[in-house]
Amino acid sequence: MFEEVAKNLWLLLTLVIPGLFTYGAWRVILLLEPSRRLTVDALSQIDSSALVTTSIIVTIAVLQQVVAIVVEAALSLLAKIMQKKWPNFYTLFCERFSLAAADKLNENTTRIIGNFFQSINISIGLGLLLLYFLAYESMGLTQWIPIGLIVLLAAALTTTVFRMLIAKRVVEEYKKDHPNKQLQGTT
Repeated sequence: MFEEVAKNLWLLLTLVIPGLFTYGAWRVILLLEPSRRLTVDALSQIDSSALVTTSIIVTIAVLQQVVAIVVEAALSLLAKIMQKKWPNFYTLFCERFSLAAADKLNENTTRIIGNFFQSINISIGLGLLLLYFLAYESMGLTQWIPIGLIVLLAAALTTTVFRMLIAKRVVEEYKKDHPNKQLQGTT
């Protein structure tokens, strides 16, 4: 029972919360700066319909997750290529699932690694918002919304890098504490 709740919470944290963040930021920005392409009536209909709002949030969340999977796959490939030079980076990207399945990661370690991947999703959401306002709303880079989103994206990417370094350090500590254990899910 607890494992099912934990899996659902993990889904909520990694998928829905970044989607809610991106949708919320989009709506707040459109309240401050009306859309050039979406009418006020269309935005009012979105706001008044729980089904439409939920659908948009889920669409944003799934889109962010798809992009995040591509980013993670690229980083995993890089980790495999650089496995000898960056063994902890390799463990973080390529072996974390087998570590978790073998119950070798404690709750705190799992949370730290999860925060790193959630930061990736938030960064992707900000990037998608920037793309939306530049491409769909035809804003220039010198307008306040793109500038603000670039600042937020820079902060999110900085957070992602620091969270990655912390997660990498947790993996290093695991390896120091368990030097003789295989990291492939066996004890």
